[in-house]
Amino acid sequence: ASFQSPGTASLRPTDFSNRFFSPQEKYPEAVHLSEGASSSCMGIRNPSRPGFELVIVWRIQIDEEGKVLPKLDLLTKVPLQALELDKNGVIETAPLSFRTLLGVLGIEATLESLIKSLHTEASN
Repeated sequence: ASFQSPGTASLRPTDFSNRFFSPQEKYPEAVHLSEGASSSCMGIRNPSRPGFELVIVWRIQIDEEGKVLPKLDLLTKVPLQALELDKNGVIETAPLSFRTLLGVLGIEATLESLIKSLHTEASN
């Protein structure tokens, strides 16, 4: 990991993939690393839903005691029409739901679940 500023380090996807699972290799049609191996974000796309993308942004924070805290955030990219049709606010609450899922399942299982849900839909 490379340090960006005091107390913050960057988690590289190659580090993440080597230690956990390799989402881009496992789901090449759904997972996209915009900056290649040095990306700090991962796009998850559904080929059958153009314009819709979930973006996972990650970094590592190190507190004063030296405790390492990975921080992952979910951003949504959706067409305006999809936002207008989302009467239940699922898209708006997706980032909070993602964080809740991280707390319950952990990083790898959460990402795998998210990718599979979009990948499965794309296959149907």
